[in-house]
Amino acid sequence: MSNENEIRNPKCEMQRKLLYLFTRTPLHVGAGASVGAIDQPIIRERHTGFPVIPASSLKGTFADAWNGGLMEDGGKRVRVRVREDGEKTILDATEAGWLFGSDNANHSFAGAIQFTEARLLVFPIRSAKGSFAWITCPLILARAARDGVLDQSLVPSFPAHADGQPDTRDELAFFTANGPLAFGDKVVLEEYTFSRIGDEAAARVGEQLARLLPNEPVWREVASRLVILSDGMVSFFAQNACEVAQHVRINDETGTAAGGALFNQENVPSETMFYVAVTLFNGRCASFRDKTPDKAWSAFTNKLRASEHAFQFGGDASTGLGYCSVIPTEEKGA
Repeated sequence: MSNENEIRNPKCEMQRKLLYLFTRTPLHVGAGASVGAIDQPIIRERHTGFPVIPASSLKGTFADAWNGGLMEDGGKRVRVRVREDGEKTILDATEAGWLFGSDNANHSFAGAIQFTEARLLVFPIRSAKGSFAWITCPLILARAARDGVLDQSLVPSFPAHADGQPDTRDELAFFTANGPLAFGDKVVLEEYTFSRIGDEAAARVGEQLARLLPNEPVWREVASRLVILSDGMVSFFAQNACEVAQHVRINDETGTAAGGALFNQENVPSETMFYVAVTLFNGRCASFRDKTPDKAWSAFTNKLRASEHAFQFGGDASTGLGYCSVIPTEEKGA
């Protein structure tokens, strides 16, 4: 059943934009309890094991930045995006309602901004030389190319093994030979050694990735620290090389650890890069008839700049987890 306040415009405009999330501190967006060794795992893709940040977490965090400007409902200390009069018609709506949708069940409409989940782009990992590397793989890069992050021509291919010969792709890597990670034609990540099969692919991808966050001092070295591994190895590292922090509950009476309260929490490491595809629409209700996707993107990015591009996602904000740089780009997705 159509809503009286929703605009049905056959010429509805739609635009695609991109956001980049660079973790400044470890990040924990929990998947709930687990029966495995990790009591509180992070949310991952089921088929690849890559960590993700759900779109609901992103939308909730961004929408929270507008809470200070929401209206009071009938003098009560209840913040609402959409307010109605006695005849059940929209009396007024806020910018938060325009961008993120109505919170009024009687006058529901979708927001002008839609987010995908935050998808993994590069993952930091220990290196025997040069402290750490950033790793990615053809699958991640192909997805990123599909979403408009980089050119499809930059996605490398690992050599196919000959008939009857073992598949050695998991032992190979693209990386810069004269970079800070290399032992000649070898690189050692965690306890695994990889042989170089070329450095041009890593250099080209790294140079394009470096342009995504031009003002982030840590990210500037991505071109020299990037290692492109096989899909299988990046999936393995993403599932086994995250941080695991041990926690205990403190007994309020004794001030010491409570018995049986030890648990392990998994965190995405700092310096991980995610990207988000953002779709923008015309205003979805009568109050925002004149609002275009360009205006929605401008209002959203203005808030990012006012917040100095720093947002907290996931749990444990009081202990410093989940703080990320959020950088918008003007490039359109596919």
